Amino acid sequence: MRGIVRELADLQVGSKVILFGITFEQLASVICVLVLVPSIYLWYHNIHRGRSIALATSGCTRLGLTGKSNNADEFDAKYDSGTKDQQKWRIKTIYIHPIKSCAPIELSVADVDAEGLTYDRKFAIAELLKPTITKPGESTEPKWTFRTLRQPGYERLALVRPEIWVSRRANADATGRKLDQDGVLVVRYPIEPTGIFGTLDRFMMSWGLIPKENAFHIPLNVRKGHKYPKEVVNIWKDDMTWINLGEHVPEDFKQWLRVKNPLSLFQEDPEHRREVYRCAPKKEDVGFQPAVRFQDAYPVQMLNIASVHDVGNKMKGTIDGLSVRRFRGNFIIEGPPVYDEDNWKRIKIGGHELYCSCHTLRCRVRSDFLSIVICTDCI
Repeated sequence: MRGIVRELADLQVGSKVILFGITFEQLASVICVLVLVPSIYLWYHNIHRGRSIALATSGCTRLGLTGKSNNADEFDAKYDSGTKDQQKWRIKTIYIHPIKSCAPIELSVADVDAEGLTYDRKFAIAELLKPTITKPGESTEPKWTFRTLRQPGYERLALVRPEIWVSRRANADATGRKLDQDGVLVVRYPIEPTGIFGTLDRFMMSWGLIPKENAFHIPLNVRKGHKYPKEVVNIWKDDMTWINLGEHVPEDFKQWLRVKNPLSLFQEDPEHRREVYRCAPKKEDVGFQPAVRFQDAYPVQMLNIASVHDVGNKMKGTIDGLSVRRFRGNFIIEGPPVYDEDNWKRIKIGGHELYCSCHTLRCRVRSDFLSIVICTDCI
């Protein structure tokens, strides 16, 4: 008996517990890895990224229409034709596009200034490009050039979703009007799983365990005395001095856009207005010179939904379900007969009088990524 007790004591002191062919220490290590790795993974996606956005938007209200879109029934046949009765004309939908070529925000009410709807085309993506030399002596210095979804490779901008968060500390009504300079622009873009965790990412996304979007934020309005660099940005034929907010743009956003050259996000500089003269009303007639931010040519674009329906009906089989959102307008108008807007000269919306300067041109952008996209050349 003493010999048996001695053998059991030796087993407890000098031997390792073996379970299913592995030691207790090995089993503990496996369990630790299985718990630790997912914990770090979830922390990175749900806490680290989300916390900065939550802190930035604390004390702010998200600007935009909540609930059902006013444009939800845009394909209803009742919009195929309008009426000559101007008393029945109305604005159906209001859109702003805070970042040029990115997704819109639908509003129930909007403020208008000399540069268009407040916050519309206030920001734009720009790429640092080496200039094409056409004449001797021209500068060879790289120049920031604004980019839209019309440029090959930038079609993905259509998937970028801006959010405007305005401060509740300002004197504002329930619609978010008349706000001060405090606020944040949140920029959301899809996560494209790659690398060692790519398969795990896709699995977690499919079950809704991690977000399907990344996000970063920038100041909605830059205050006087800011430290951001001011740099020249080329937008069509204009060279404007805008504010470079590139320090806030994460590297994975640039990688997602698959751009090899330096990339940045610019904001308009209130001290350098981009005035419009071509076809625009004159200062002596209206009391100020119209200006734009990152719109192509004019501050505001209006669309007659009946006209869009007519174009869509003629394009069936090529583009089915042609949405007014593809034209990226500001005011979607319901009521006027088809193409009645071609003859408008001046219109009044609320307390604002708008001069109709020109017809908006269209271009058709083809890509494997977005199929066919119709976009605007003038807004």
